[in-house]
Amino acid sequence: MTQTNGWLVLADPYAAMTFAANGFDSVTLDMQHGMFDVQSIAAVLFALAGKSVKRLVRPADATPALVGKILDLGADGLIVPLINSAEEAQNLVEACYYPPRGRRSFGPLAASAQPPGAPASPPELYVMIETREGFAAVEAIAAVEGVTGLYVGPNDLALALGLGPGSDRTEPVMLERLARIASVAASHGKRAGLYCASPAYAAKMVEVGFDFLTLISDTAALGKAGGDALKAFRHPAAPG
Repeated sequence: MTQTNGWLVLADPYAAMTFAANGFDSVTLDMQHGMFDVQSIAAVLFALAGKSVKRLVRPADATPALVGKILDLGADGLIVPLINSAEEAQNLVEACYYPPRGRRSFGPLAASAQPPGAPASPPELYVMIETREGFAAVEAIAAVEGVTGLYVGPNDLALALGLGPGSDRTEPVMLERLARIASVAASHGKRAGLYCASPAYAAKMVEVGFDFLTLISDTAALGKAGGDALKAFRHPAAPG
């Protein structure tokens, strides 16, 4: 089953709730390039608590302190940038789990506010494949136990290949690498995720093998809706 994802850049709880209400399977709070800090992540995670949508966070980096803090606040999972080796993926997994499996310090702030006996699910953990090093090591990265899936950052992967930034890539070299990543993920029983700029491109990527697809961001939705309204007002369609 394909998991649909919405991308949140604006650090605003009401905007996140409005966006999540559309029926996405998950939303991702972008700390790396978005406007989130730890405090605003906490506000949005708490606002979405109890909703049917999964709450994912892309941290600014993979440091254990930041990863642990985000999970303490109740995130259901992470999409972690710039993972370049199986060792880095293993270190990330260990930062997400308590001993004896990992090295995470115990302090689950959000979980402590849940009713007694509430089930605790393991975090979804997506590692981003977006560099030459990461792509070269994709097989070993996918084999790491605890990794939920591989997630492609198309802008950085394109830059690594000497292309300009941009989503919804159609260059043969990019399509070849996307197919390879999706194939490797499937062979290890992992999800394959991709950031897309349009639903039409996302649908094509399902055929390639991706089953976790970002369809739109809050800023893109706001810009498109605003632009469409202004265009309709200034250039109304002819009657009939």
